[in-house]
Amino acid sequence: MSTLYLIRHGQASYGVANYDVLSPLGIRQARALAAHLPPIDALYAGPLRRQRETAEHLRAAATEGGRELPAHTTVDELSEYPAFELLNRYLPQLVDEDPEFRALANGAAEHAGMTALLDRAFERIIARWATGELVDDTVESFLAFGQRVQRAIERVTRDHAGGRVAAVTSGGVIAVAMQLALAFDARRTMALGRLIRNASVSEFLWRSGGFAWRPDDFSVVSFNHVHHLDHGEITFR
Repeated sequence: MSTLYLIRHGQASYGVANYDVLSPLGIRQARALAAHLPPIDALYAGPLRRQRETAEHLRAAATEGGRELPAHTTVDELSEYPAFELLNRYLPQLVDEDPEFRALANGAAEHAGMTALLDRAFERIIARWATGELVDDTVESFLAFGQRVQRAIERVTRDHAGGRVAAVTSGGVIAVAMQLALAFDARRTMALGRLIRNASVSEFLWRSGGFAWRPDDFSVVSFNHVHHLDHGEITFR
């Protein structure tokens, strides 16, 4: 058996124009991981800026602490599901269908209420997308996303039989990895994704010999650990 550590990126810049950049806290979270990550043979990261920056800060902090980590290799399949595309595509439809969300169209909700309402709308849209209720040829489907995550896992593990590999990615990818290990349904998978903390580590084992996605070829050992973070540094978004 071999080991795969899936790391969620540090906190991104939620609520600002460019979400895809680590916040100051996100940088601290990434650096804190350096002293606690076990020795690894390879480091991978998704193509998103927040994913690559997390890998870079993790490696820099390790170097400063006298420990060398491999330079990361970018793997496109480790990118997150198309969250913003789904929200932009389906929010107007949701507003038209459900009076609960009308305030999002006319700006009637105060700011704090608007954020909470938008979060609920996003959760509704993602749940409907995951269960196949929302289908659009221009947006990646949940099925296609799951297949992409499978390819990502195959890509980062194929050359490291008997070793340890780490990959920096996002919550949706880690949630699908949990689904592959434990056979969750789609709705539960995406609900689990909302619980994955920034800069957390989830550990999986894969069968090095003859890996073929059979039962027990891919197993979860631990999930969503943030032992390297102080209490005030733990965030979900």
